Amino acid sequence: MNFNPSNRFYNYLLLLGLMLFSVWANAKDQFAEQTLRAGFYTRAFQGFSTEDIEISVKLFSEELGKNANIQTSVTVFDDITLMRNAFEQGEINFVVASALTLATDFDNSLLADGFKLIVSAEPPNSLIVLTRKNEELDSLNSLRGQRLALVEYDPMADLYMDYLTLSSFNKSYQASFKEIRREKKAHLVILKLFFDQVDVICVYKNTYRLAIDLNPQLLSKIQIISELNNIPQGLGLFHKNVSTAFRERVISESLKLDTYARGQEFLQLFKSDKAVRASLADLETSKQFYSDYQRVKKAK
Repeated sequence: MNFNPSNRFYNYLLLLGLMLFSVWANAKDQFAEQTLRAGFYTRAFQGFSTEDIEISVKLFSEELGKNANIQTSVTVFDDITLMRNAFEQGEINFVVASALTLATDFDNSLLADGFKLIVSAEPPNSLIVLTRKNEELDSLNSLRGQRLALVEYDPMADLYMDYLTLSSFNKSYQASFKEIRREKKAHLVILKLFFDQVDVICVYKNTYRLAIDLNPQLLSKIQIISELNNIPQGLGLFHKNVSTAFRERVISESLKLDTYARGQEFLQLFKSDKAVRASLADLETSKQFYSDYQRVKKAK
């Protein structure tokens, strides 16, 4: 038998081509399915454990989908690479994560409109830096060497603090504070500041407003000294290959959540009272801030 290396190489290329075509065809078929296959990135939800999302959020989402006659499934991810790959391959067609994660970890050309949950009476969410009043902690320059507390996982807060300290002290935030504490939930971070256990914190403004509603005395002791405006804490966007008609159907049903009891319970789970349309424009502030941060970091 004659051995022809060129034939073997040709057969290898043919097999590889068939495999890639099969993957592409399968993904295309999946995007054509009229089902909502949502992927939730667990680290985007402060105060929720993986178990909370896998049980409560999954149950609510799939039940609400059933009520709207939309077949719905929820997959929970704690690895952003796995989530991105599943999205690109069509295993999921809707991704829920922080604005920063969607802006920097996903190919934005693959994203399309979706929806987000908001507190309707409040302006768009912001990140804020808080200190106590009357302790000469009224400016960024006064924070050097103080005690900082942050939520256990909030990449935007970490980047914001790093941006501020690089701009003010030419040092990373890790090198700028004598102590950095982490808490799983934002309200615990706020309480640590209130009870003098730390000197500066960075949380989302809507979280702070909620804490004030529960404990009005916070206003007498805590002040905002810096703010990064219009930073959505989380939102969900579709894959662009999902049909426009199906996307609009899901978005339309989502905007009705506040009109019936079960939908209101779902909103309360996320400390929200309304769903509104989300688009790529919701990522612009995060993208611009990330670009500014990279510029400042490079300059130092």
